[in-house]
Amino acid sequence: MNTNFNLGSLILRMNRSMVVGGSFAAVIFIGAVLLMLPITHTEGGWLPFVDALFTATSATCVVGLVVVDTGTYFNLLGQLVIILLIQIGGVGVMTLTTMIILGMGQKMGLKEKLLMNEALGADGPAGVIGLARQIIGYTLCIELLFGTILALHFYFNVGMGLQSIYYGYWHSISAFCNAGFDLMGNFNSFTAFRGDYVINICIILLITLGGLGFMVEGDIIKKRCWRKLRLQSKVVLTSYFILSIGGAFVIWLFEYTNPDTLANLPEGEKFLASLFQSVTVRTAGFNTIDASLLNEDTLLFLMLLMFIGGAPASTAGGIKVTTFAVIIMACIALLRGKKDVVMFRRRISEEIIHKSLGIFVLCLLWLGLAFFLLLSFDKGENHFHLVMCELFSAFGTVGLGVNITPQWDVFSKLVLIMTMFIGRIGILTFVMAFLEKKPSSLKYPYEDMVIG
Repeated sequence: MNTNFNLGSLILRMNRSMVVGGSFAAVIFIGAVLLMLPITHTEGGWLPFVDALFTATSATCVVGLVVVDTGTYFNLLGQLVIILLIQIGGVGVMTLTTMIILGMGQKMGLKEKLLMNEALGADGPAGVIGLARQIIGYTLCIELLFGTILALHFYFNVGMGLQSIYYGYWHSISAFCNAGFDLMGNFNSFTAFRGDYVINICIILLITLGGLGFMVEGDIIKKRCWRKLRLQSKVVLTSYFILSIGGAFVIWLFEYTNPDTLANLPEGEKFLASLFQSVTVRTAGFNTIDASLLNEDTLLFLMLLMFIGGAPASTAGGIKVTTFAVIIMACIALLRGKKDVVMFRRRISEEIIHKSLGIFVLCLLWLGLAFFLLLSFDKGENHFHLVMCELFSAFGTVGLGVNITPQWDVFSKLVLIMTMFIGRIGILTFVMAFLEKKPSSLKYPYEDMVIG
């Protein structure tokens, strides 16, 4: 009788949605247990389990919302646990699972490779192992490169001493994984470095590289020609450029005369701060201006960027830029009376259109329910738009807090925990984990009905 534990066989017994959701949930639970222990805190004492669970979820789902300040509440061990959770969540549990299976000397069968192929977004089952290795290698190289730049800058220009090495690599990992956690203390994020071009540009590049996704970046490295890129790469790159530059302009315009944010800054810093917020608000959550001081119209616009998020198969959350682009183009095709949805001279299949609309509607339904629950638990203690911003920040795995996160009660924190979890693994993955696919060949007759 063979009693050897086969991780691959265990994974195979579950569908893809259960694997992804269950893996993230397991990592979050382990992280929560570690973070509640006194040995991970600067002043000892037990962290309430709900707060530990919130922190672990925020780290693993690379969100950045916090109920206790990371830089002052947690000691070195606690901070290392958090950055490890961020790294696992950023690289992807499925990627690490693939490498663990290989590290244990187990071979992956065709069905196991098909499961991993769907989760990792490989071109085929044969490329799963190679893609997993490339993802990990690429991640480590980028984090090492920018971590070194940040460490040297912190050492020579900020005067942090040897602590600069730790800060440089820690924030490099957090930024590339789009987590938004920082060690600056007192929930200040990078507000003290608003005019520091080196730190701002490094963080912007790290967030962008992490949010574009490994599939797009791999396609760029391989093809090196715009015309040869896959449709997804073209859509992602175009959307990123429009949303980043356009978002920076809107923030600059809305906040130009706000004395609490941009009004008193030099012109160069105004644009830099606007660009930083435009990039980070879509998925990372760092900030160089206090989000709670932004105008209401600016916050509403930022919520839209949070809702859109980044690219598929990346460290970003939200509905994803490809989903948003398909919905916009489908609406344009409808208004023009065209049957086909065309992007870059390529038709989009009806299956992709239906899936995009399904994701959009399901996300709105969840956000509506979660917003209703938060308002019920909040009982009017916070402004309407601040509660909404906190919710969208959690769903988009952004982590751009408006200084009300530590005030939430247990039930509100649980709602945000579930929202962060759904935002990271995807609404379809979450729903399909509880539903069994039952394909049917039965077709019913058509009948028209009046809509609109």
